[in-house]
Amino acid sequence: MRNLADLGFLVRVHPGLLMAWVLFAATSARADAPPLPNSTGAGSLPSVRAEAAAEAGVLPSTSPAIRLGGFGFPMAGQQPGPQEPGRAWTVVPSIGLQLLGTDNLYQGTRDRKADLVTSIMPALLVSADTTRFRGILNYSPNIQIYANTRGQDRMDQLFNGQGLATVVPDLLYLDIRGSAGVQTITGGFAPESTVVTNRQNQVQTTSFQISPYFMRRFGDLATAQVGYAFQYVDQSSNGNGNLNASTGQSGQSAQSPNGLPSFTAQHFTANEGYAVVRSGPDLGRLALEGRATATSYIGTGVLDGAYRRIASVEGRYAIIRGISALVEGGYEQQRYAGTPGLRIDGPVYAAGVRIDFSDESRIIAKYGRRDGFDSAYLQASLALGGRTRFSAAYSERLSTSSLRAGDLLSTTSLDSLGNPIDLSTGLPIVQPFSNSFLGVQSSLMRVRSASAALVQQWPRDTIALTFTREDRTPVSVAAGTFAFAQRGTSGSLSWAHTLTERSTLSGYVQYGQFNGGFFGNGDVVTGSVTLSHQLQPRLFGAVQVASSSRSDERTDKRALQNIVLVSLRQSF
Repeated sequence: MRNLADLGFLVRVHPGLLMAWVLFAATSARADAPPLPNSTGAGSLPSVRAEAAAEAGVLPSTSPAIRLGGFGFPMAGQQPGPQEPGRAWTVVPSIGLQLLGTDNLYQGTRDRKADLVTSIMPALLVSADTTRFRGILNYSPNIQIYANTRGQDRMDQLFNGQGLATVVPDLLYLDIRGSAGVQTITGGFAPESTVVTNRQNQVQTTSFQISPYFMRRFGDLATAQVGYAFQYVDQSSNGNGNLNASTGQSGQSAQSPNGLPSFTAQHFTANEGYAVVRSGPDLGRLALEGRATATSYIGTGVLDGAYRRIASVEGRYAIIRGISALVEGGYEQQRYAGTPGLRIDGPVYAAGVRIDFSDESRIIAKYGRRDGFDSAYLQASLALGGRTRFSAAYSERLSTSSLRAGDLLSTTSLDSLGNPIDLSTGLPIVQPFSNSFLGVQSSLMRVRSASAALVQQWPRDTIALTFTREDRTPVSVAAGTFAFAQRGTSGSLSWAHTLTERSTLSGYVQYGQFNGGFFGNGDVVTGSVTLSHQLQPRLFGAVQVASSSRSDERTDKRALQNIVLVSLRQSF
C-alpha cells in the first residue's frame, strides 16, 4: 500500500467491516484474487482443471479445438507431438514460417496496396506440473517482413503465461502471470487480431503481475487468503494515435478536434493488498464471503495518483436445493485523474439469485450498486444435453484500456497451449488488448459488456455460435486527448471438422456493426476457410483463404481485403 491511508480506510468504513482486513478481498473490484490451490474457477491452471475433470469422470472431447486468431486462423495450430508421460517439465520449442498475400494491405477504399508479408514466428511452450510448481508459458514473437512497403517491418511481442508456486505447503504461495498482445488504434476491423495493418495504427500492450499470498484452511469452518499483488501494464504505439481513418495512414483525423489523439502511450504500476475469507460447510445452508482491497496506482493519464478501495461482505443462503439467495453490502472509495476528475465515496450493495442445475450448469444474476452507479450482473453456463453448452455474461465497469489488460490477468485462464480461454465455453477470449473492433482510448470509460455462446461438440466436429456487444461511454478524459462514445455488436459462426487423424478443415464467418469512433457508423463482414494438416509427427502446415469487407460513414464504398495465407510450423 502507498501509505497508511489505505489501511485507515478499511478501519473507518464501518466497525462491522473492520474484520474485512482479516477477511480481505480478492484483488480489485473487477477481478478475483489469485486462485486457491486446486481451484477450478477463473484463473485456474490447466493441469488442475484436467485433474478435476478426471476425478469427475469427464472424458476430454475428441473434437478439434477452435482457437481463433486473425480472421479465424488457429492461434497455435495443433498440439505438438506426444511427450514422454510423467514428465514434470515439458519444453517444446518450435519455429513457424508464414507467407501472407493480400490485395489491400490497409483495408482502405483508396490507394489499395498489394503486398506479400513474410512472418517468422519462433515459439516456446513450457509447462510444469510438480509438487511445488504448476504453470504454463506460451511465448511466440511475430517478426513481419513486408516485400513492397517500406517502414512496416516489425516484431510483435505475443505471449501468455501463468504459474503457481507452493513456497510453504498449505501456507504460502506465489502467483505469477503475464500477457502481451497487439491491436489497432482506430478499430473498425474484425474483432480478432488483424493480421496486417499499418504499424502506425498499432498498440502493443504488455502486462505482468506477481502476487505472494498466505492461505490457511480452518477445517470445514473457513478458508482465509491474505496477500499482496504488484502489477505493471504498458501500452505503447509506433504512431501518435491520430490517424486518417479512411486510409490507415498517419495524419489528422476528422474525428479529432484541435488535432488531439484519442490514445497516447500509457503505463502504470499498481500496489495492492487483498484478502478473502470464505466460510466452509460447517455453516450449512449459509455461506459467507468477506472481501476487501486497497490498490494505489502510479502511472500516466487518468491513473496518475488514482486508487481503488473496496470492502464488502456477501452472503448466500440455500432456499431449496439448487436455488440460493445472494445479498452483498460494503463500501468503496475510488479516485481517478482526468477531466473532470472523478471521486466515488459511497456504499456498494447487490441482491440476486444463484441457480445450480448441476455441478456444470449454473446461473448467477445480481443487481446492485458499484463503481458509483447501479448495474446488473449475469453469468450463466448451462450444459444442454451431452454435447451442447450455452453460456452468457453481462457486466458494467469503470475502466481504461490499460486497466482492462491488467484485470484480464486475474479473470481468465489458459488452455494447454497457453491461449486465454473462457472456462465456461472453452473458447478463446477476444482480449481487450487484442480486439481491433473498437478504437483504443486513454480515457476512463463506463464499459457495458454482454456476450453469449452456443457450442456443440461431436466426435469429429465443433460448432460455435457467439455473440458480443460492448458499449463504452467516456467518464473522465485523459489530459491531452479527446474521448468519444462507441459501441459494437458482433456475431460469428465457427466450425471445425476432423477430416482424418492428421487433417482438419475449419470455416469461420463473422458480421459486426460499430457506432461512433474514427469511422462513425459502419459494419464489417469477415470469412475464412482453413485446411491444416500434420505433414510429419512434429511438422504442421496450413492454408487459408480469407476475405474481409468494411463500410463506414467516412467512405462512399466498401473496403475489401482478400488474403491467402500459407504457413508451416516445426516443433522440436
